[in-house]
Amino acid sequence: MEELVTTSIKYHQYFIGGMLLVALINLYFVFTSENFSQKVKRVNPIYYGLFAAVAFTGIIVLGINQLHMTHGVYLMIAVWTFIFVMSMKLFKKYKYGSAEEYRAFAKKKYIIDIVLIVATMGLVYAI
Repeated sequence: MEELVTTSIKYHQYFIGGMLLVALINLYFVFTSENFSQKVKRVNPIYYGLFAAVAFTGIIVLGINQLHMTHGVYLMIAVWTFIFVMSMKLFKKYKYGSAEEYRAFAKKKYIIDIVLIVATMGLVYAI
């Protein structure tokens, strides 16, 4: 059982690191590329796949710990929910807004995602 917990937490951390890396790549595309929309559209499935994997491994770890909720778990759930809602708003800007609105919102969203992921990792592992 201890091996399952260790492995699940390790994969959870790997997926978070991957998500952080893809968010940095998306942010780079948004700031530097004129044709950023096509590049971001190709990388977004990886980002959201990792996002789903983070949620899945988090649920596994939470289930193994018999739904024991700590401050870190509440923080991770809040950050995940915030990123999810911001992603829905970004998609709405992509679908119905102009390219400039999408670029401005994408810059804010990916910067906020990166800051939240790094801050959450720092706070959870510091506690």
